[in-house]
Amino acid sequence: MMENQKTAVKIGTNRKIVESISEIPTEDWNKVADNRNIYLSIGYLSALEDALGDQLKFRYAISYTETGEPALVAVYQLVVFVDKRRQYSKDLCNLSYHIHKKIADVFTINVLVCGNVFCDGENGFLSRLISDDQAMDEVASITEALKTEPSIKEKSSITLFKEFWPGSTSYSDRLKSLSYRDFMIDVNMVLTYHESWKTMDDYLASMKTKFRTRAKSVYSKSKVLELKDFSIEDIEQNEERIEQLFSNVLDKSDFSFGRLNARAFANFKRNLGDKFSFRGAWLNGELVGFSTALFNQDVIEANFVGLDYDLNKEYSVYQRFLYDYVEQGLNKSLKELQLGRTAELVKSQIGALPTNMKLYAKHRKSVSNLLLKPIIQSISPSEFELRIPFKANYNN
Repeated sequence: MMENQKTAVKIGTNRKIVESISEIPTEDWNKVADNRNIYLSIGYLSALEDALGDQLKFRYAISYTETGEPALVAVYQLVVFVDKRRQYSKDLCNLSYHIHKKIADVFTINVLVCGNVFCDGENGFLSRLISDDQAMDEVASITEALKTEPSIKEKSSITLFKEFWPGSTSYSDRLKSLSYRDFMIDVNMVLTYHESWKTMDDYLASMKTKFRTRAKSVYSKSKVLELKDFSIEDIEQNEERIEQLFSNVLDKSDFSFGRLNARAFANFKRNLGDKFSFRGAWLNGELVGFSTALFNQDVIEANFVGLDYDLNKEYSVYQRFLYDYVEQGLNKSLKELQLGRTAELVKSQIGALPTNMKLYAKHRKSVSNLLLKPIIQSISPSEFELRIPFKANYNN
């Protein structure tokens, strides 16, 4: 994700950390980001901040070389982690000095995150001119500086770096020398488009009979659905229903780092245009589901869905969205579809393969950080039976 160069320059002492993206020198930020990651674009970040500024605290950092060239940008969010399972609540209570509530089936704790809690992947920072190792060290230094800021120091107990692809651990593992604990959670399900796939017919033809029949069944059940691209106005006009459908999905989640809303979706559409996809599924004039995706370079990243579960099974709404993601990527001749976590079995049935991603966590107090180790070690990706739907010559 970062720009590698054989000869690296030195990071200087000049660094800027601000609370709003509007305070960042846009030209300097864009010089580093260089359209390489939509999640680190001014348009995306301003849309997110505008919609969730009353829920989360944001911080943005930019670092310069000794000669004054912008070399690194980084984003942070101070969020409330909500765990409904209480599987680790007793242990976490022993670690936290900033517990919001621990009642019934809910446990919460404040976390300072380098990255983006609303998407998977390396969306915390980008660099230019400097090496990957230098960039990691600089981000770690920025993080330590942030943790001394009174408004953050008083409210955050745990610092989290999320999350790194396998090819990036050569530099992200440097965090372990700073007492961060590395761990993995559920895998990211990724479909790599085969070069021979030009249409959905090509994609389906590459499948084994069993899985092609399954796909045809999904299309048959969902044929009464009308899938429609939403404009800004469509999102705003259906805001109440979108919130309801989204809540249906979020309420089933075991944990969360925050909650997006219809305003954020409208903002993304306004700021990102065709790079943001919002698709609605209509049944007899009623919105029964929606899906969102971002087109990030040559990748389509599936983000969120909202569902009417009373109708989902009968009309295969969710599975129809999965095939729709595949088709959206094909239409734009993209290389990869990243489907994120959860529903791994169903996603593997359309051809996605699991990819492990590594996170790093550290408690503010050194003694508590030792207690954090067994909790993190007990967290592991969910087990599922992987399906391989393609004929042998189409497998990656």
